[in-house]
Amino acid sequence: MKKRRPVPIVVIALLQIIPVLLLPPKVLLSINRLLFVIPVVIFALLAWALLDLRPVGRLMTIFVQGFHIIVRLLITLSRVVPSKAPGTPADIPLLVTSLLAIALSALILFYVDQPEMQLLFEA
Repeated sequence: MKKRRPVPIVVIALLQIIPVLLLPPKVLLSINRLLFVIPVVIFALLAWALLDLRPVGRLMTIFVQGFHIIVRLLITLSRVVPSKAPGTPADIPLLVTSLLAIALSALILFYVDQPEMQLLFEA
């Protein structure tokens, strides 16, 4: 008997790269385009594992999104809190994009880490 795949799992599988790549426009434009290949390949494999309802897909989604929240908090706190040195203002675009990315990652974690999802992936 084939397991039914919930629609939110499909949405998460296809769009979970967005919080990780959500950066201020200035930073996004300064990154080499070839560096985007690495996360795209990783998240394509992760999407395949989620769409195939493999337990490793759920586990890696929890790990990646949780780690993403921790890294974003550390980077945001180090860059947004203004320094006492002159000419170092708070980076407001980074604050806004980081808060939005953390919220999206938390929503993904909240849904994927539910007991019903664990049962779906283990069955």
